[in-house]
Amino acid sequence: MKKVKISLIAVVLLFLAFSAFAAQINSANYKQNVIVSTGGESVSSSSYKMGIATGIINRVINSSSYINRLGFFYTWLLADGQPCSSANQCEGGFCCSNKCKSSACPSEAAPSAGAAAAGGGGGGAAPAAVEQKDFSVSPTSITEQVVLDAAKIRTITITNTGTAALNFNLNVLTVDEFVFLSDTSFSLEPGQEKTVEASIVGRRLGSYLGEIEITADGIKKSVTIIIEVESEQVLFDVKVDIPKAYKEVEPGKELKAQITLLNVGPPRKVDVTPTYIIKDKLGRFIHESSETFAVEKQLSYVKSFNIPKEALPGDYLLVVEVRYANTFAVSSDLFNVVLKKEVLIEELAKRSSRLIFLIVLATLMSVLIYFIAARRKASEKRLERCKRAINNAKKALDINDIYKSKQFYVEARNLYNGLKPKEKKEVYSALMWMYNKLK
Repeated sequence: MKKVKISLIAVVLLFLAFSAFAAQINSANYKQNVIVSTGGESVSSSSYKMGIATGIINRVINSSSYINRLGFFYTWLLADGQPCSSANQCEGGFCCSNKCKSSACPSEAAPSAGAAAAGGGGGGAAPAAVEQKDFSVSPTSITEQVVLDAAKIRTITITNTGTAALNFNLNVLTVDEFVFLSDTSFSLEPGQEKTVEASIVGRRLGSYLGEIEITADGIKKSVTIIIEVESEQVLFDVKVDIPKAYKEVEPGKELKAQITLLNVGPPRKVDVTPTYIIKDKLGRFIHESSETFAVEKQLSYVKSFNIPKEALPGDYLLVVEVRYANTFAVSSDLFNVVLKKEVLIEELAKRSSRLIFLIVLATLMSVLIYFIAARRKASEKRLERCKRAINNAKKALDINDIYKSKQFYVEARNLYNGLKPKEKKEVYSALMWMYNKLK
């Protein structure tokens, strides 16, 4: 019975030992279960003495009948939740975010395509790609010579060179009575191009400067256009060339050009009068002059022109017109008026102030003229104005100007309708006479 109790105690001790960390020491004479704790234990009896400690244990176990030297090393594994630096330190086999776990560490979600594109190397978000808006135009300038009342067609190619779709609008400036476009509004995707036809019609003799303005989503570009309209038959031809050194001229300085007159009619000396004109893109003249030469076959000469000091920066056209008999020839060349860099800001400030003053003065003058004219009209009697209109209609009729005569007659008739019966009698006969003449 005593042996059964001892065995039962041994089993309990063995179970308790495995619940922590257990070791068994035995021999032929005895069997002993020992629990090793972190603080160490001491086990002894009347016949032996034993010391146990964690970590490296190096101890002599002895008694009066035996001696035993025991040594071993054991590394304790860490429980879940304890700080760790590698998985082999953990009892559960995983070290996740520097903490032991008994299950696999959660994997990080793979970044989406958009996030990957936005993520930077340093962990920050890179800016999203910015759409680029731009386009090209070819050609950037057109010079065309046409016969009066004839037409020619030139093409303009517009290409979307950016990364965003663009909406285009085209507008002809200054020369809109000569140039007609096949398309004035359209859209282009990136890389697409559009060919626009420009029909140039010789409506009026002369040389004209303008531009085709092309805009797309705030971007503006233009095609400079020069149109030279001549008569169908030409007895004298003309050519003007501005040397490269004079393509840019400062206000107040001299412009020089090579001019050639060529007699393509009968081979005899005749007097010919070239007219020189300098104008800007809005058609405003800054110079006009003429002179007469006797030309037999050909005459070539250098002509100088003084650019006015008040000329504004920009493109200008030098035009040479030659009229002979019933024929008309014309030639032109483009140059640019520029300001010196050191005086540019000062000049612009002065001209801006001058322009504001002129605008204010012109406005005041317009208002004054309006009130004077209104007061004068109010002071005139309707009957007197009606008589004056009839007299003007008669005078226009006397010089066979039917158009003006009809205009004055209509004015007189409108005034007549507002007259009193007595006043109508005074002008009725004259008004009826005009009516019968003009009907």
